Amino acid sequence: MMILARLSLLLAVATAFAPTQRRPASLASLKVATDDKTSEEAAFVPLEPAADDEASATTPDETDDTFEKVESFGRGSAKAKRGRRKGTSAPGTAPPPTKTTLAPEEVFYEGPPAITETIAPTISILTVVGIIPAAAAWARQAWVRYKITNRRIRVNSGIGGKEMAEIVYPDIVELRTAKRLFGDGDMVAFLRDGAKFEMRNIPNFEETMEFVLKQVDDDVAKQYRSKGEVTLQN
Repeated sequence: MMILARLSLLLAVATAFAPTQRRPASLASLKVATDDKTSEEAAFVPLEPAADDEASATTPDETDDTFEKVESFGRGSAKAKRGRRKGTSAPGTAPPPTKTTLAPEEVFYEGPPAITETIAPTISILTVVGIIPAAAAWARQAWVRYKITNRRIRVNSGIGGKEMAEIVYPDIVELRTAKRLFGDGDMVAFLRDGAKFEMRNIPNFEETMEFVLKQVDDDVAKQYRSKGEVTLQN
């Protein structure tokens, strides 16, 4: 009896400490485990970039350098514009052409012909024939206006002074004059196009001619003084 009890106890102890055998897993469970393992490995393994991507890839440092260069260009041009003074041209550009300003126009005489032209026609009114010359002389006093400046000579004539003729000094190629008895005189200017410009009974004739000779070309003034084509008329 004692022997049987001991054998039973030994058998129980051996059974308790014996290693348990693991049951083989089913195919479905093995597949799920394999998929989980593959997904875990794929989640942690980074993809290697291709050769072209590596060549064209730009690092953050290189991008920052590019932005800094662009900003520096903008700051440099802005400083150049701020530093450039008004009226000065940019480096490398031709300077603007200088503007020539004309001197202000100076009026030497503006008014009617000399009043002395009415003396003889007015006296001739005593005769019937002298009425027409007297009326013409007084009409000239009312409607004719001379304007002599340092740039041009202008004559307004006609009924109401509506007709206007004007010349500039560079167009004059020759001058001829005729001095009258009472200090006035006549002048004829020959122009480059062959036309003639006449002025009768110019008041203060000598002073006016000196002013005109200062405005015309030197050759014209020299020719006028050398010929001295001044005749006396009554």
